[in-house]
Amino acid sequence: MKYLLIVIVVLSCTNAFSQGDFLLLKKKDIVVQSYIKGSYFTCQITNGQWIEGTIKTIKDDSVFLEQTNVQQVATFWGTARMDTLHYGIVKLALHDIHALPYKEHGISIVNNGSLFTIGAGGYIVLNVINGLSQNESITTSKNLTNLGIAAAVFMFGEILRWTHPKSIVLGKKYQLYSTATVPSK
Repeated sequence: MKYLLIVIVVLSCTNAFSQGDFLLLKKKDIVVQSYIKGSYFTCQITNGQWIEGTIKTIKDDSVFLEQTNVQQVATFWGTARMDTLHYGIVKLALHDIHALPYKEHGISIVNNGSLFTIGAGGYIVLNVINGLSQNESITTSKNLTNLGIAAAVFMFGEILRWTHPKSIVLGKKYQLYSTATVPSK
């Protein structure tokens, strides 16, 4: 009886520790992100549409997503509450996935240039409004120098915004693999 109980416990534990299906996002040979059943997954398919949802199943060359949308709706009393819409399950082949959203690291407002464009744009507008409201000339050499510096900072922020990646495009640099398609070293 004791041995039968030990065998049952050991067999039930092997199923509990078995490795399930997963998706790996790799940059060359380094794993950047992994997804398992129940993970929230957002991707852009080859026609440009963005799809997001919870992973229900991962097969050899496809992933099944339950599409949901959480949004605020008005109640009968005029207050707001959160409501979840379920659109259903969609099957995506891995070769149809074109891009994944870029995960921000660090202080993204500085990295993507937003802080520079907002600050410089605000300075320019405030400088012009103050000059016009106080009946002062905004074309003095000192003021034009300050406006030129602010314009340069604004352009620096715009260049950062243009060069900042918004999504990870799958291809030579990044690859998405399922359990069955992960290459062995």
